[in-house]
Amino acid sequence: MSVKKTYSWFESSTSLDDLSRHIVPFFSGAAKEDWKAILGHLQNHGMFRSLKDGKNTINLLKEKGIFRHIQKEEQCLMKKWEGPDVPIIVLPVDEHNRKIRLEFRSKSGLAFRDKMFLFLPSDPPNSSVSALMTHEYHHVCRLEHMTKQEKDVTLLDTIIMEGLAEYAVYERFGSSQTAEWTSYYTQDQLQQLYKKKIAPHLHLKRESALYPQLLFGKGYYPSMLGYAVGFNIVKKYLTEKKVNTKYGISIEPETFLEATL
Repeated sequence: MSVKKTYSWFESSTSLDDLSRHIVPFFSGAAKEDWKAILGHLQNHGMFRSLKDGKNTINLLKEKGIFRHIQKEEQCLMKKWEGPDVPIIVLPVDEHNRKIRLEFRSKSGLAFRDKMFLFLPSDPPNSSVSALMTHEYHHVCRLEHMTKQEKDVTLLDTIIMEGLAEYAVYERFGSSQTAEWTSYYTQDQLQQLYKKKIAPHLHLKRESALYPQLLFGKGYYPSMLGYAVGFNIVKKYLTEKKVNTKYGISIEPETFLEATL
């Protein structure tokens, strides 16, 4: 079983420090004293912040059969994309996070090559959970094919990865389950945003302060800029080539730029 019984972790935890004992071992090479940094990283991507709220949410998720649903979704997606069997760690989302509520439909996630975190609210529709699973597991599959080290990942790598993952959601469920940012801009706006804002910085590395500004649309940049542009590039490429996201899993990110020419 890849879906971890995280609800049992909460039963024996009286603090985030206690809970971290179950989470830290999933990070190879991490020491016990690294727990604050690891939990801080997860919280930056949407994990809950209050243990009391977290316990209430995780119990409701268990009662509603969400863990069983996720297990079924995993089997479906593994077969669909011939992907790896990785641990799936389900944790409550930070329901006070306004950005997650408005732009990610009150759910979030974080994928690695060897594991996947899903951050969920207390009462998520199965369709919403399936959409998140689709997005994050597509990341896992693409990361399996990526040979770059994390420090070498570029803005282009990331916008294409995010675009592919969200297009996989669109492919399965249509626009009803895609993130709000997929409809923020018109086709003409997206083309101009790519040329003027994204194209000059395609090879920007994660260590640059400009990287998150362009990706998420912070500061003076339009909201969710990199995500929206990446989704548009992927959608145009896959539509023109008449192929699906399984085909796109292993394609080099530069290849998708043919759709911008």
